[in-house]
Amino acid sequence: MDLRRLFFGVALALGLLVTGWGQAAQLAQPYTELKQARMKGLGPEKTVSLPHMLAPADFAPEGSLVSYTLLLDLATLPKTPLGVYVPKTALSGNVYVNGALFGACERGPLKEVRCLHRPYLYTIPTSFWKLGQNELRFEIYANGRQSNGLSSVRVGDINVLESKFYQWRYWLQVDLVTGLTWLSGLLGVMALVVGVVLRKDSVYLWFGLTSMVNAVANTSVFMSRPPIDSDLFSWIAFASRFASGHLLILMFASFFEKITPRIQWGVLAYTVLSVALIGLSGNNRLWVTVLYIPLLLSVMCMPALMFYWTWKTRQVKQFFASMMMGLITLASSYDWLRFTGDSAFVGMYFIPYSYSGVLFMFGGMLLVLLAFALIRSQNQSAELETRIAERTNELNVLHDLLLSKEIERSRTQERERMLQDMHDGFGSQLVIAKMMVEQNKMSQENLGRLLEESIGDLYLLVDTLGNSDDSLPNALVDFRFRTQKRLAGNPLKFHWNLNVNDAPQLSPKVVLQILRIAQEAVNNVLKHAKAKNIWFDCNYDPVLAQLNLKIADDGVGLDPQSIAGRGKKNMMSRARTLDADLTLSNSYPGTLVHLRIPLR
Repeated sequence: MDLRRLFFGVALALGLLVTGWGQAAQLAQPYTELKQARMKGLGPEKTVSLPHMLAPADFAPEGSLVSYTLLLDLATLPKTPLGVYVPKTALSGNVYVNGALFGACERGPLKEVRCLHRPYLYTIPTSFWKLGQNELRFEIYANGRQSNGLSSVRVGDINVLESKFYQWRYWLQVDLVTGLTWLSGLLGVMALVVGVVLRKDSVYLWFGLTSMVNAVANTSVFMSRPPIDSDLFSWIAFASRFASGHLLILMFASFFEKITPRIQWGVLAYTVLSVALIGLSGNNRLWVTVLYIPLLLSVMCMPALMFYWTWKTRQVKQFFASMMMGLITLASSYDWLRFTGDSAFVGMYFIPYSYSGVLFMFGGMLLVLLAFALIRSQNQSAELETRIAERTNELNVLHDLLLSKEIERSRTQERERMLQDMHDGFGSQLVIAKMMVEQNKMSQENLGRLLEESIGDLYLLVDTLGNSDDSLPNALVDFRFRTQKRLAGNPLKFHWNLNVNDAPQLSPKVVLQILRIAQEAVNNVLKHAKAKNIWFDCNYDPVLAQLNLKIADDGVGLDPQSIAGRGKKNMMSRARTLDADLTLSNSYPGTLVHLRIPLR
């Protein structure tokens, strides 16, 4: 009895275990993958294995429809809508279930939409399915601008297909590329602004241009309905991706400071010419392949050159740049094999990810370098301001010391000059008069005249040197006042003309010499001329920059014996100190004294 129960229990456990395994197996595979299809293009219908890439002979180069028919057996009718997951449909296509059109990959005519860079998960209602054999037909629109075909198709539980296949692939192929594109465009704009501000640092300019062009190229990956003509959009996508590769080379060459005008303009000229040829050829794959060869060779050689330059400089930032270029080289090589048809049709191109990722890292590195440069600049500015403040204090102390010494020196010079003028002027005259009076060689009349001249010279000295702010016009007006006062009671008439307001400012020493010459000329008139009139004329000629002083009388004129007298010698000596020209001549009647002083 116990053995029977034990045997029954073991059998029941084994049965439950087998049933559980079977249910687990069914749950583990809630979908069916279709890998066989009948393909009908321009040629005869044939059976192909999926994924399948169309040959050029299967469709018209300008674009035509190709159909793939897949068979699905259903033992029972589905109770809920079934999901149809298609990793790749190139270029675009419609979906038919049992002869009924379910829909297209995107809205609009097939030749105007692009479905090749994203996966699709269709939700097919139960009304489209039937018991037994079902027919799935994909009507593909293909042209000669890219690889065309159809991937394998999975049909089954829509929730499983979405979580296991569609969700992560859509995020990777669409959402991630969209984010990288916007980020690349934003970094490009920021870098261009920095490049315009810095100007001399061209790496920001090339990085900005590369990022902007890369953003344009990436739009072909996530944009399924271009806002412009599909042929033009396809050309822009090819041209942008082509141009971004060459700009990338210029960017790294500029970063390593190896760019020259010849390299720059040569690469740009080849890029523009190649882009034009791609457009004229209608994005012909053969032309694109040939034109890509120099770029591919450059991309293959750049990492070696960059690592060599890094080895010479031992700079960490250049090492990271070399690693970035190496990553792009690997991605470019892989994508090149896929582009030429030597790799899987349903695989994803790595260039949009590696290229955008490298630009993001490179932009981040440039941003860090710029931040460090700004910090260094701020520290240097603060240090410079501190040094300037310290040096300014030192200079202020030194300036105060020098100023006090200069003031003292000026005072000493001024005292010495006044003493010298007193000695050369009335001082020497008074000494001579004292000696002559003591020896009874001077009459009272001559003594009075000498004292009068000394007093006049003293007035001149006090008026000119005693007030450094006094100008030539004021000094001449004072001279006129003293002269008229001196002539009071004398029948001699004094005629006056003064026009020196436009003359430049003169030093007190120069004004003193001019007044002494004028005073000596007036004294000579009073002593020897026997004149009735004396004319005093002083004017400034702005054209010649010259001061003219004329003193004339209507007396007896010059005595030939007195021309070489002491008075004339004193006048000539004073004129030489002024670099002036002094002439004494007969004016018939009388005498003319003409002083010309250049005022540069």
